[in-house]
Amino acid sequence: MIKFFNDLETFKKQISQLNLELNIDAVFNLDFAFFERHDKYTLISIPDYDVESENILLIHKNNCYIYTIKNFNNFQKRFKKILSKKFGESTVMILLLFKVILKNYSQEFLKIRSQMNALDLNPFLDKIEESGRSLRHLTDRIEELVNLIITLKETEVKEFDTSLITFDYDMLNAEARYWLERCRSHIYRVASLRTKSEMLSNRELNVTMKRLTVIMTFLSIIGIVVSVPGTIGAIFGIPALSDAYFKQHTLGLVFALIFATILTVILGYIYWRSLKLK
Repeated sequence: MIKFFNDLETFKKQISQLNLELNIDAVFNLDFAFFERHDKYTLISIPDYDVESENILLIHKNNCYIYTIKNFNNFQKRFKKILSKKFGESTVMILLLFKVILKNYSQEFLKIRSQMNALDLNPFLDKIEESGRSLRHLTDRIEELVNLIITLKETEVKEFDTSLITFDYDMLNAEARYWLERCRSHIYRVASLRTKSEMLSNRELNVTMKRLTVIMTFLSIIGIVVSVPGTIGAIFGIPALSDAYFKQHTLGLVFALIFATILTVILGYIYWRSLKLK
């Protein structure tokens, strides 16, 4: 018999009535795929990508107790013949549980890949690190699932007869490995995005430094232009010098002041152009 539960308290109450030496609360606190085989029961626990959503399958005396919010979508019709065989129900339930979990993982991968596609255009480092953490977490999840698929196939669990679902189980194994390889390949993509972000940051830093150079050059030219008439004006401000040497040549000194100022502006402009700053 197969019993589905989507209410946690109802599921715990049902398990407690079986009088098993099992702390179901401890199972819910696990943050990894878990498989345990006992004489009285077999327990499989697999978290979704989000650990808050747990999936637990307990097999006891040919009964399957399943806690999940997933929908198995009319599996009775597709596996009608297998369900009628010995240990067919538990075998099919384990297979379907793995399938819905893998679907959850693959959907998360597509979300992360979409984020990375957007980061190719705008490689913000914080977003890249966030995607990297999500991808590593997902890779760990899929690795645990692949290991569990292999473990169950190699372990002699009478409630799980792989000979009944040979093709489906091999396809599940191949698909899980496929998504695992895609996750691993995208880990290298994270490193590429980091490099791209650093290059963009360096480019922006160079632009900023160039702008600062332009500003400092402009201020330097202004300082030089202002210093020429200021110096000459200071000389005129000394009575002894102005009366003794410059009083008879005031007009010439004015022209000299204007010429020096214009010459300074021209030289400053030529220097500005020689920098080729944009």
